[in-house]
Amino acid sequence: MPESIALKKEQIECYRDYTFCRTPQRQVRSIPDALRFVNAVGFCFAFSARSAELPCLWNAACGERSPVYPEHTHSDPFISLVWQVKDELPAQRAIYYGKAIRQRPAMISLAFLPAFYRLIAGKRGEDRYLAEYMAGALSPAARRIMEALTERSPQITSELKLSSGYAHPRKRAEFDRGMAELQMRMHLCKIAEFYDPFTFLWELFTVRYAEAAEAARKLTSAQARFAILRRYFAIAGAAGATSIQRLFGWPAGDIGQSLEQLLEEGTILPARVATAGARPEILFCIKSFPIPYTEC
Repeated sequence: MPESIALKKEQIECYRDYTFCRTPQRQVRSIPDALRFVNAVGFCFAFSARSAELPCLWNAACGERSPVYPEHTHSDPFISLVWQVKDELPAQRAIYYGKAIRQRPAMISLAFLPAFYRLIAGKRGEDRYLAEYMAGALSPAARRIMEALTERSPQITSELKLSSGYAHPRKRAEFDRGMAELQMRMHLCKIAEFYDPFTFLWELFTVRYAEAAEAARKLTSAQARFAILRRYFAIAGAAGATSIQRLFGWPAGDIGQSLEQLLEEGTILPARVATAGARPEILFCIKSFPIPYTEC
């Protein structure tokens, strides 16, 4: 293994200012800008990314590293842009929007959607929800919602509550938990929002993103992790195994194998960040650090 490179935290943050578009010069100002941003980074959070070491569309819209989250979000132009993006681009099927990363609202480019779907869904077909339910990974509410949506898709929220048997107000919490489970496991996705009255339109992931689901079946889990981690290093510049595990939730052994592959191909190098009064933090950084990654 080559000798480790000494880095400073500010060097890493300056690199991310560029790749995460956290400067006024690279600020995301429009929906087309946002699409280019998501496609450039591959995956990002939508609204907040404190200590997440992942790009954030809201930060990029502000053009700042650490913007202050507004008290009145309805009047904030940068929050408004993110809301427009999360409504319009998924409706156009231009990106994926959901809670696929750290159970938080995230955006994923179509290029990386198969990799994320492969790691979350495996290679099972459209009936995988039944296997997950039998294994105790899905609640009865989630199963009934999936049965209703499999019978007829898409459905607005009120229709889905009725068809799944959760229309009664006392069942709202159970329904909401089931919907959250299904979103995080990429069984269904929101494809539209309506405001008069306010409601969502839901569709099966395998229907909405059929090409991504099919492409995912051709990947191994190792290939999917490697592709995501390779892009992650390109945009983040440097990271440690612990932060990678915290962000993506992958097993430590699998992360180690992917890091070994990246070291072998010469994409990353060992690195260390010295902190006052503490042992240097062990990281890996891209070989080209600190050369900027790409234009948004």
